[in-house]
Amino acid sequence: FSPLTKVKLINELNEREASLGVNESVSWHTEYKDSAWIFVGGFPYELTEGDIICVFSQYVSHNF
Repeated sequence: FSPLTKVKLINELNEREASLGVNESVSWHTEYKDSAWIFVGGFPYELTEGDIICVFSQYVSHNF
């Protein structure tokens, strides 16, 4: 799946859980609530983790 398709599927899952009144304790959110993962879109797939770190470290060092 493309990243945008994954985001769409997650949004659909969220809506379904909300419409069904799924208890938070059994929601997928509970399992991943302490996760450090974030979605970053718009970057070429060829970039490495190091490239992404460089991009964000430049932002942080110039904006704080």
